[in-house]
Amino acid sequence: MTADAARQRYLRARALLEATAHSCERLLDAMRDERVALQNADTAAVNGAVSRKKIHLADLESHEAERKALLSACGSAVSLDAMQAFIRDNDDPRKTLATLWGQTLDLLAQCRSANNTNGAIIAAQRRQHNEALKVIRQQEAEPETYGPQGQTETTGQYRALAEV
Repeated sequence: MTADAARQRYLRARALLEATAHSCERLLDAMRDERVALQNADTAAVNGAVSRKKIHLADLESHEAERKALLSACGSAVSLDAMQAFIRDNDDPRKTLATLWGQTLDLLAQCRSANNTNGAIIAAQRRQHNEALKVIRQQEAEPETYGPQGQTETTGQYRALAEV
């Protein structure tokens, strides 16, 4: 490979990793806004945050497709290990690609955590709303139990755990 081709590969990878990290930051910001909106029960703000999330997720999917194409063009497998090897083989002395890749992986982990938090808030709100609807409809609340998968479930049957 010529020095010019190696330089172009490096520049392409650097631009891709910078764009990916930037998209992750914007996604994380949208998820934080979504959490605040969920906690404040602000439907308009939730909708706005979800719309922004969708845009940033689409950007990340595009970056991921480009990353896979870059690895394929180099004759590499499309895996995280192959990406690490690509970075090791194509990085500059300051380790710019490695730094960007590390930031990206950290941001993705933060996004995963924020998504789990928001999902837990939504699940708790759904349970509260369902309980409120049961009261309004004058239905008896069914007790929740844990099923084999560790998820809560309602059985539709009542069972006394103790008698007084």
